[in-house]
Amino acid sequence: MIKCCRKNIIIGNIRKGTVENLYRIVIECEDDVYLASSIGKRVAEEFGFNKSQQTKLVVAIMELTRNIVYYAKKGELYIKVIPDKGIEIIAVDQGPGIPNLKQVLNSEIRSKTGLGLGLSGVKRLMDEFEITSTVNVGTKVRAVKWLNEGKANHIE
Repeated sequence: MIKCCRKNIIIGNIRKGTVENLYRIVIECEDDVYLASSIGKRVAEEFGFNKSQQTKLVVAIMELTRNIVYYAKKGELYIKVIPDKGIEIIAVDQGPGIPNLKQVLNSEIRSKTGLGLGLSGVKRLMDEFEITSTVNVGTKVRAVKWLNEGKANHIE
């Protein structure tokens, strides 16, 4: 079990040769961004992702969790291993939502707070990408990086 001084909860363990199925990280501050990305990297390594896949997953995690910190102030990131297939990340917040989602996804509006990639960058880095956002309710992003990059795998 890994914990942060901010009492963020993580379900699962990372042990040599073993990757548990689900990790839940509460995101409230910049330290949580780095905690989430470190866990993502370790899970990706243990899962067997190559360096390029690991980097894409970590950058996507950093971008999504930074968005939570800057826009929503608090949220959660889930990292789920899909055995023999890939890694799914889900970022959820109850922040202000994204009123101009289409423009954000088309890179017509640039964020001044993230890594410069924004949600459109996360979409390009990952093999699957879904987003739902409602103004004054929050945002949920689901993204998957498959072990066989670019090949659609269906979760059964």
